[in-house]
Amino acid sequence: MKRLLLAAALAVAITPAHAADLAPRLYTKAPDVAAVDSWTGFYVGGELGGRWSGSTWTTTALEDPVSAIEFGRVPQGNPAGFNPATVRAGGYAGYNWQFAPAWVVGLEGDLAWGDGSKSIAGIPGTWWPATSAATIALDSTSVRETWDGAIRARLGWLITPGLLLFGTGGVAWQDVSVTANCSVNGPWCVRDRSESFGKVMTGWTVGGGAEAKLAGNWLARIEYRYADFGSVSHEFFPQTVDSVFMRQSVRTQTVSVGFAHLFGDPAATRY
Repeated sequence: MKRLLLAAALAVAITPAHAADLAPRLYTKAPDVAAVDSWTGFYVGGELGGRWSGSTWTTTALEDPVSAIEFGRVPQGNPAGFNPATVRAGGYAGYNWQFAPAWVVGLEGDLAWGDGSKSIAGIPGTWWPATSAATIALDSTSVRETWDGAIRARLGWLITPGLLLFGTGGVAWQDVSVTANCSVNGPWCVRDRSESFGKVMTGWTVGGGAEAKLAGNWLARIEYRYADFGSVSHEFFPQTVDSVFMRQSVRTQTVSVGFAHLFGDPAATRY
C-alpha cells in the first residue's frame, strides 16, 4: 500500500510539469496579414500642363491673276513655320488590369483644351524677292489650335507596389483652323479677300510617364506625349484668280501633371 501511494504522489507531481513542457509545442502563432494595394479598376482624373506645336504651311501652287492658269509655287517665305504654345487643361478616364503580378495594362481616353495661335506677315509663296516688307505685311496668315483628345493603350511595370512606369500609344485628334487675309494693295490679290477653314485632324500619339499610388486610392502622374497629325490640303479663295493651294502639317508635344481617383478592387491580402 505504501508503494502504491508513493507512485501516485510522484505521478501527480510530474504531470503538470510535463503538460507545461508540451504547451509551447502545441501552440502555433498565426501568421501576420498584410494588405496589398491593387491597381485594377476604373479611374477618373484631371490634368494640367502645356502643349507645343510644330505646324508648317506649304504653298503648293498659285493661280495666275491674269491668265487664271495654275502654276508652281513661289519660294519666298515658303514653307512657313507656325509654332504656337499654350497651357493645356483637361480630364481623363480609363481602366487598369494588374497581372503577373507587377504588370499593369489599361485603356485610357482624354480630352483637353488649349488655345495656341500664331500669325505671320504675308501669305507664304505669294511674293517675289523685290517685294517690300511693308507690302508683304498687308497680308497675313494665322494658325490656331484648340482642343485635342486621344484614346490610348497603356502598359506599365510596377518598380514598387506603389510606383508605376508606363508607356502609352494610340489614336489622337487635334482641332486646327487656318486663316488667310489678302489685301488688294498687297503682293498677291486683285481684291480684298479673307477666308478661314477648320479641320479636326486625326493622327497617332506615343509617350510615357510615371504614376504613383497615394493614400486613399489617389493616383498622381507626370506624362509626356508626342503626336503627329499628318497634313491637310486646302485651296484658299477658290474659283477666283487669286487662288492659293496649300498644305498644312501639324505635330504636337505635351507635358502634363494629373491626379485621379481609382475606383478599384478592395485590397488583396497576403500572408
